Amino acid sequence: MVPGTHGSGAASDEGGSVTEAVGRRNEGVLGYLRALAIAALTWIALAAMHVQPGWLGVAIALAAGGLSLVATDLGVLVAVVALSIPLLVVQPVLGLAVLIVGVIAVPYLGADSGAALLVIGVSLLGAFLGPVWAGVALAGYLLGSGEGALAAAVACLVLEVVGVMLGRPVIGVTITGAAAAPLASFAHMPATLFSAGWVRGILSAINGKAVNRVVGGFTGVKQPLALVVQPALWAAGAAVAGLGARSKRGNRLVKGMAAVALGVLVPAVGGAVLPAMFGLPVPTAALVLAALESLVVALLVVALWESVFPPVVAALRPQQPHAATIATEDADVDELLRLIATAEDQLQAHHSTDKVVLITDMKSFSRMTEEDGTVVTAKAIQRHRDLLLPIVSKAGGSGKSTGGDGLVAAFDAADVAVSTAAAMQQALVEHNAAHPNEREMWVRMGIASGEVVLDNGGCPFIGNALNIAARVMNLADGGQIFVTGEVAHAVSSADVRLHSFGDFELKNIAKPVEVVEALWSAEQSPRDPRIAETSA
Repeated sequence: MVPGTHGSGAASDEGGSVTEAVGRRNEGVLGYLRALAIAALTWIALAAMHVQPGWLGVAIALAAGGLSLVATDLGVLVAVVALSIPLLVVQPVLGLAVLIVGVIAVPYLGADSGAALLVIGVSLLGAFLGPVWAGVALAGYLLGSGEGALAAAVACLVLEVVGVMLGRPVIGVTITGAAAAPLASFAHMPATLFSAGWVRGILSAINGKAVNRVVGGFTGVKQPLALVVQPALWAAGAAVAGLGARSKRGNRLVKGMAAVALGVLVPAVGGAVLPAMFGLPVPTAALVLAALESLVVALLVVALWESVFPPVVAALRPQQPHAATIATEDADVDELLRLIATAEDQLQAHHSTDKVVLITDMKSFSRMTEEDGTVVTAKAIQRHRDLLLPIVSKAGGSGKSTGGDGLVAAFDAADVAVSTAAAMQQALVEHNAAHPNEREMWVRMGIASGEVVLDNGGCPFIGNALNIAARVMNLADGGQIFVTGEVAHAVSSADVRLHSFGDFELKNIAKPVEVVEALWSAEQSPRDPRIAETSA
């Protein structure tokens, strides 16, 4: 299964200066692997339905894979239509229903570079061959807990429908509940689909009796409640795998392997409990074998994914001088300065304390608003808050939105503040890689320590540390973390590399401030903000 991947675009500031691109190593290969996977799954399905002549199935599969290189939705559409044709031949009512639903679902099946289609295909293949839950675990690992859970649940529902169509109460270790004769049999497919006879037979076979037979086949399923619980178990397995893979602590490979192991375990345990709940025999040996096979396949994919396609950060050639100099003031800083000017009443109501302050700002925010519109931009801001604020909370910090496209947070220790900022940047990298069809989100960050006034929620409201953090942040670019020398000297255990650019004269700050870049990725190299300023 080859999921959607991060594109090769770069983060850029309002003036168009290209800073750095975050993607995956060897990501150029991924598009071809995805096309190959779509072609292979299409051919396997057509061959299983005895499509004749044999070369026709190969040609259709190659067309689906090839077109997916041009546009994923187009390749998915070809696959959906092609897979509906054999079903139209043997059961026109069911084939027509599948065709209509499939075409309507093409935008979903083709989203994230066809991720949902691949999850469904891998899960169906695994159900017949053995490693049925590998697709579940990999859906969560590669797509995230939310999207992965949805894809896994849909895959389970499709498998249940296939079981009813084929008249099989169980496929492997998956309950399908079929209670009657198969609704569709491919044993007597036409010798060739180029004959016009089967086309004429479709219209004559669509009648009330045929419709009643199909409806009866689905309404007469056994253990309908089990068919509802089973997709929920698959979704839970994918969600667990997604949450484990997105953990910010530990080695990526180890986290990934542990995540997919849990992703396999949840539906495997459910597969053992579910039959007992509904009075069905528990196929212990088959369940254990399916779990082991699923685990092996999932672990192999994780090992290959992390070793061959790890996320990378690569510096790109600047196209224009950097527009963000030490004199830059964005809307967030202006708002903070207005708060400072009218803060006497707040100082009476809140106490001052020493904290390490982190402030962030989304890059290219104005361009995003102009090009995407306010509604899409608002959704992007909310996604960015939902992604980053839980990381702050998990680290023990107090954070909130600045009211626009930025965040502000307070921490007790420099180590925690810097490691949290690094985790936030890594989370954005992984989000961008998992959502190639969306505009990339890039954030610059500044960290300083000193006296601040906290609001009722413990978040920085005003204070010298907040002012300095904002000024230091303005020197940074998308994906960069700049900290003061005072913060850098207090860091002892954060998993970052520190590079000092020396002292800077910052606007409205009396004394020069040492500015240090916290390099949170092994592929990063220091980028001095004065280089662009000098060349301007």
